[in-house]
Amino acid sequence: MIRHPGVRRRFVLMLLGVVTLAVIITIARLGFEWKRALDDVDAMIVTPVVLAPTPESILSAPAPADEPVSALPASPTVAPTSVPENDDPVNILLLGADARVGEDISRTDAIILLHINPRTGRISMLSFPRDLMVDTPGFGRRKINSVYLIGETRLGKGYGAALLKQTVSDLVGVPVHHFALINFEGFRRVIDLVGGISIDVPKVIDDPRYPVDAFPGDVRTMRVRFEPGRQWMDGERALIYARTRHADSDFGRNQRQQQVLLALVERVRERGLLSQINKIDDYTSALRDYIRTDVPRSEMIRLARAATRMDLDNIQRFAIDSKMIITLGNPDSFAADPEAVREIVDRMIAGGVPTR
Repeated sequence: MIRHPGVRRRFVLMLLGVVTLAVIITIARLGFEWKRALDDVDAMIVTPVVLAPTPESILSAPAPADEPVSALPASPTVAPTSVPENDDPVNILLLGADARVGEDISRTDAIILLHINPRTGRISMLSFPRDLMVDTPGFGRRKINSVYLIGETRLGKGYGAALLKQTVSDLVGVPVHHFALINFEGFRRVIDLVGGISIDVPKVIDDPRYPVDAFPGDVRTMRVRFEPGRQWMDGERALIYARTRHADSDFGRNQRQQQVLLALVERVRERGLLSQINKIDDYTSALRDYIRTDVPRSEMIRLARAATRMDLDNIQRFAIDSKMIITLGNPDSFAADPEAVREIVDRMIAGGVPTR
């Protein structure tokens, strides 16, 4: 059968039209998803605040009953931290909020300083034990996990992160440019979104007093146990692994929190999620209500571009551990040895051998 050339041309034109329409629909869909993703990201970003001298009325107000007070003079105005540019290193304070059911503001259960150096391709992280006593500008010596709560309740909304950033900066001697805070529900969601993570548990973890926290005011506890060896964890199980501490200590928990972060990075890489631009809004929409950060969108883009040069197989882990502390008054109250902190921060930034 002989086909007329005009029929073939019409068929080709029709095929091109269908392909063009499919491309337009795909681009429109991606554009819509990116717009929705950007809206989600913008919802996570908060405006940075600058610490000013602490008013005398705030300094003299009653402090939380469970927090010892060591009066310090009001702090001077703290100038905004310079914003990194081009390939400048950046320090980001990662915070896990200890918000129980029914709480809007809480202490920080996890505190990790993330150092990213695009010039060398090196990433390092430094964990702080939650009970570490630190000098807090304007509020004296406090447990580091209470500083965020003090800033939010005593200075005002948005000041929790600013106060904690300055406190950590004073402690470690380097600027803290940004923060990112996530609560328990956000933590569970991000793990479940990637399909769970693989964790190699180094030893038996048996905690008879893990908090149930099923409703506001719930004070019940339960026993949790992890056998040694590699195992798959969903969001709830990973959260329990990262939070439990009665089986050993805060120092052991710091190591578990870092282990979970590295497992999450590996899972994201393994699934190629960073390249799946058509699914990015699935993740941002699921997390927009659970993450707050002062990293501007332009900085996120800078770091995303630098990520292609990062050595993600060799993220260095550091922690303020039991060998670096000074006991204060009683065995449950301790601070960090300033010389030990300087040494570990120098190694973290210079790329020295991390301590385990």
